[in-house]
Amino acid sequence: MANTESHIVTALAKATAYRTFSLAFQTPAAATLRAMGACDGFAMLVDALRCVDPDSSGHFAACVDRLRDAGQHVEALAVQSWRVFGHTTRGLVCGCETEYDDDNKFQQPQQLADISGYYLAFGLTPPSASEVRQDHVACECEFMEFLNLKQARFMDAGEGTAEAEETLAVTRQAERTFLRDHLGHFGRAFASRLVTEDTGSFYSAWGALFLRFLDGECARARIEGGRTDLAVRAELSDDAPMACGSADDLIQIQRRP
Repeated sequence: MANTESHIVTALAKATAYRTFSLAFQTPAAATLRAMGACDGFAMLVDALRCVDPDSSGHFAACVDRLRDAGQHVEALAVQSWRVFGHTTRGLVCGCETEYDDDNKFQQPQQLADISGYYLAFGLTPPSASEVRQDHVACECEFMEFLNLKQARFMDAGEGTAEAEETLAVTRQAERTFLRDHLGHFGRAFASRLVTEDTGSFYSAWGALFLRFLDGECARARIEGGRTDLAVRAELSDDAPMACGSADDLIQIQRRP
C-alpha cells in the first residue's frame, strides 16, 4: 500500500509539473499566471519538482527564484512572449515539434499523424481551431499531464483488478514512447534555445527548468533524450501558425462513442 501511495504521489507531482510547463509556454494572461502559482512564488511547482527529482532540488529552486525576480506583470510578459515565440513558426524560439530537424522535412505529415494518434487513442480530440498546433510543446505537455493523472486515478481506485493493471500498463507505455519519440526528442532542443537565445530572464528560467525536468524524465524512463542542437527546418511554412489557444482549448477531452 505504501509503495502504491508513493507512485500515486509521484504521478500527481509529474502531472502538476507538466501542467505548469504547458501553461508557461502559452501566451501569458492573469488567469494563466494564477493557475501556474505565480502569486505564491510557484510553491506548488517547487514541491512537485522536488517530489519527482529530489537530487535536482537546488537547481530547481535557483530557476524558480529567477522566475520570481522576473515579476508578474502580465503586459510585460505578454510582450516578451510575443518577441520570443512570435505569431508563426518563425519566432525566435519554435515551440512546434515537427518544425525541428532538417532531415525530417518529408516526414512532417507522418509525425503529425502519429501525435494525433496518441491523443485519439485516449479519447482526446485536439481542437479544430486553425491557430492551434497539436505538435506544440504546450499541447504535448498537457497530454503528458493527462497520462499521469490517468495513472494516479487507476492506481488509487482499481489496483489489483485485471482492467486496472491493463490500463496502467498501456498508459505507462504510452507515456514512455511519447516521451521517447516526441516530447523528449525535440523538447530538449526547444528548452536549450530558451536558455541560450535572448529570451529574457523569465523564459530563460523556464527553459532551464524544463530541460532539467526532461533530462530527469528520460533518465527515469531509461531512454535517450533528443539532441539539444536540433535545428529548426530551413523551409518554414507561413500558413501554419504556432500560437496556442488557452489551456482549456489545447486538448478537448471527450468520450468517443
